[in-house]
Amino acid sequence: MTAQMRTGPAARDPDFRGIDPPALAQVIKQLRDAQAAISGWLNGHRPPAGVSQAGYRQADQVAHWVSGQLGMLERRYNFAVSHPDPGGGVDAPPVPRPAPAPKRTGGTPGGTPRPVRPPGRTSPVHKVAPTPHGAGDLGGYPDRPAAQKAARADALAVAAAVRGGKAVPDAVWKRLKADAGDPDYTETLYARLGPEGAAGLVGAAHGDAARLKVIQESLGTSSRHLTIDVKWLRAFLAEADRAGVRPSAVRVVTEADLSARTREAVARLHLDGTVHAEAAPPDGQAAPHHPAGTQQHPTSTPQHPTSIPKSTPSTVA
Repeated sequence: MTAQMRTGPAARDPDFRGIDPPALAQVIKQLRDAQAAISGWLNGHRPPAGVSQAGYRQADQVAHWVSGQLGMLERRYNFAVSHPDPGGGVDAPPVPRPAPAPKRTGGTPGGTPRPVRPPGRTSPVHKVAPTPHGAGDLGGYPDRPAAQKAARADALAVAAAVRGGKAVPDAVWKRLKADAGDPDYTETLYARLGPEGAAGLVGAAHGDAARLKVIQESLGTSSRHLTIDVKWLRAFLAEADRAGVRPSAVRVVTEADLSARTREAVARLHLDGTVHAEAAPPDGQAAPHHPAGTQQHPTSTPQHPTSIPKSTPSTVA
């Protein structure tokens, strides 16, 4: 950890005011290890009868404190990696020039040289600002569990509305708009909905441009933490086909600001231009019938697909 703190942006720049994701990830790992070590020791070394339990209670309080901090720190980390600095990070300060050699005055060798004024310290010059996300406001939830709880409730509401043929509650749409950039909320929401439920949400928008925009933004945020690969996308589009909302579904995945991994998966489905090529009826009506032998949109995987980098695994409660 010490080495990471000495080499990250926070160490290179005394004016750093953002999140250094690698350093924060190391802090989180250390806290998890500490929590596991404390809990393991407490469980295996219970105090004997008649011995004060004050020390054990204090250790247990530390373990609970660490647990509470982890939720907050994980949330800050997720915000930082979901919304990286568009400029690419923090510039290292310029290397200071070496001090000039002292000049000797006249006289005999060994005379006292004139004092040399030390070079002034140059402040780092920023070409871009540090990544601020995660360092300040964390949206509408204090920690990751709180955001996940809200997302689970909204996923249940969406599923119930779609299954019952009813409108998705306005409160859910408002929350989805407010939290479209929230990594913890969106990851949990789409993990619970799954590709079929996400297609149902697209159908529930009924072609409304503002609501489809919210789905684009929230799905894009979730793609940086949730695995949205070719298999997920095919299931999403298949359900959209059945619901007669494929054009809107295609717009969502082709116009969303997705992770690089998910963009590669979308590219493998060759969806570019299909929004205009599909002379489909408005959302909510049946999809057009394709006679036998008619060319349909290719969905097969190329013979030599581009490898998709594996993302850091995440657990959704």
